[in-house]
Amino acid sequence: MRTAPLPTTADIPPSRAPRRLAAVLTAVTTTVALLLTGIGPAVAAETPPTAPAGGIAIWGWNYYGQKNVPADVGGLVAVSGGGFHSVGLRDDGTVVSWGNDGSGQTAVPGDLKPVIAVGAGWIHSLAVQNDGTVVTWGGQGSGEIVPPAGLTAVVAVSGGEQFSLALQKGGTVVGWGRDATTSNAVPAGLTGVTAIATGFDHSLALKDDGTVVAWGTGPQVTEIPAGLSGVVGISAGWYHSLAVKSDGTVVAWGSDEYGQTDVPANLTDVVAVSGGARHSLALRKDESIVGWGSNEDGQLDQPIGVVGARPTAVVAGGYHSMALGPRPALTADAPPTTTEVGSPYSYTFAADSASATFSLASGSLPPGLTLDQSGELSGAATEPGDSAFTVAARTSFGSTRGAEHTIRVAATAVAPTLSGDAPDGTVGTAYDVGYTITGTPAPTATVLSGSLPPGLSLSPSGRLTGTPTAAGTSSFTVEVSSSAGSARLADSITITPAALAPSISGTVAAGMVGSAYDYTYTVTGSPTPAVSLTSGMLPPGLALESTGRLSGTPTTAGTFVFALQATNSAGSATATSTLTVSPQKVTARADLRVDLAGPTSAVKGKTYVYTLTTKNAGPSTSSSVYSKVVLPPNTQFVSATGTYTRVGNIVVFQRSSLMNGRSVTEKVTVKATATGKGTALATTFSVRTPDPSIRTNADTAATTVR
Repeated sequence: MRTAPLPTTADIPPSRAPRRLAAVLTAVTTTVALLLTGIGPAVAAETPPTAPAGGIAIWGWNYYGQKNVPADVGGLVAVSGGGFHSVGLRDDGTVVSWGNDGSGQTAVPGDLKPVIAVGAGWIHSLAVQNDGTVVTWGGQGSGEIVPPAGLTAVVAVSGGEQFSLALQKGGTVVGWGRDATTSNAVPAGLTGVTAIATGFDHSLALKDDGTVVAWGTGPQVTEIPAGLSGVVGISAGWYHSLAVKSDGTVVAWGSDEYGQTDVPANLTDVVAVSGGARHSLALRKDESIVGWGSNEDGQLDQPIGVVGARPTAVVAGGYHSMALGPRPALTADAPPTTTEVGSPYSYTFAADSASATFSLASGSLPPGLTLDQSGELSGAATEPGDSAFTVAARTSFGSTRGAEHTIRVAATAVAPTLSGDAPDGTVGTAYDVGYTITGTPAPTATVLSGSLPPGLSLSPSGRLTGTPTAAGTSSFTVEVSSSAGSARLADSITITPAALAPSISGTVAAGMVGSAYDYTYTVTGSPTPAVSLTSGMLPPGLALESTGRLSGTPTTAGTFVFALQATNSAGSATATSTLTVSPQKVTARADLRVDLAGPTSAVKGKTYVYTLTTKNAGPSTSSSVYSKVVLPPNTQFVSATGTYTRVGNIVVFQRSSLMNGRSVTEKVTVKATATGKGTALATTFSVRTPDPSIRTNADTAATTVR
């Protein structure tokens, strides 16, 4: 399978394109057969004489989305396959296109008049409007989308690699685009044409006498087999051609590198043919599809069910294949509308195609019922109620929604069930808890034995409500019953004494701007009190949690007085705090920078000078500043300015301080002792003042001694 984009024709020399250009234009073209005024009928090579089809099936290569038909596209009556895109015509005269849009070939113009025919070229598209004019789009600048001025009375179009053809009502052919006046020029005097087809770089015309005319370039594509007559349909692939004869046989010629002209033996009863880049397709009277040639991209692997779904046309694109056919019609779409919970339910949807599969298109089925792909709706409903839904039948040509259905599920008697575990409570605190009860009809709950906590009662629906009045543990048995039976549950509830009033206390610690702060007040009470701010303001950057925790990072210095309150069902308590936030300590910083300059060349035995500049870029004064120069090994120290210390080839300058924005310059004189390139290294640093950036604390100077 192909995994990378194919090159364009501009990437390959014309002499190598037939073998190296992996994508083809094709069927790339549309072959059209028409009933023209004054001209006898001819069978279209890509549209057999059947009723218009509404759906489409596609198989083969999909790198550019050749198989990604836009959603809900229906009513297709014709389709043309380009190199890596397709153009479809719908029964309302509108056009749809999909696949590769690298040159705008799928961007259908929005102002098209009703269209009667379409064509797809290499990377361009064509449409014939109902007034006989041609509209084009896409292309790669060779004039293939520029029809001759005044072109009218067109009934069919076909697109090649960088050229186009139009068939006019009178049986004449007009061409334009690359080589339209040379190798792709329409033969002079060509008339009586009923169908046209274009390949990569050649063209075919079917005449009303059943003969075929070919022109263009390529291996043997223009060499029509001797004696070919009785032709009713034609198609042009990349560099091969196909013809279907009135006796249902197929003749092929041109390139056979991939077996695309090896017509299967005993192939008969053919009504339409179509040629792709390296493969060929034929549709037979029995609605079967036969393919031959290359199958490297699965272009011969028609989807299961295409034949059974009654295909009406076949079309070969560059490396993909298409078939038109009717979308399925539902022939059984009336499921029973009523059932009962627990009762077996079964209904089978059906369509006019044996290959149709079924799925839920909208809505939902009653719980307990399922729909399988064969169309069988079965199961037993588990819940009463109404469920509305629609079912869709799908074949390789698309899907069709059926009518909306509503199934009403009636309840049936179900024995009661009872579950739950009542939680403990508190004296004086309202209590409201319900048990989980199921059953049809609705069961009634009662206390069968034991006793509830004082202040609580049980409703018939199974809810325990009230306000406990005394502490202690109560054990009891609840029973639910209906005409379908009964269920029992033993339970107990412990009631604790009333809530304990809250208290809050604590002395907050001081804070500092920019330093993390975390303090938790001592909070007591039952149930657990919630702590909140009641007056004053917390230091900016700090937040109070309901547990009494005060945390964060202060952002503003100052003294802050605030009051907190701890609250629960038993009451509330307050505490007032004073929190002092001190300013953030600021650490002095100084950005030292060093520059070292020296000559790029020197003479052995001569002296030269290095200039060392140390600068403080601030923002603070830098203390105890050291600047060091490491001399190259091919030099000898002579002298230096300022105060310095020398150890071997290392010269160190020291200053007690260097103010912000100030700089100091020292010079080191050396003597060149050996030829070659030597590099001096200078660094600077402070042993007391932090340097926020050390990227500029070193520099080098290279000198070549001759």
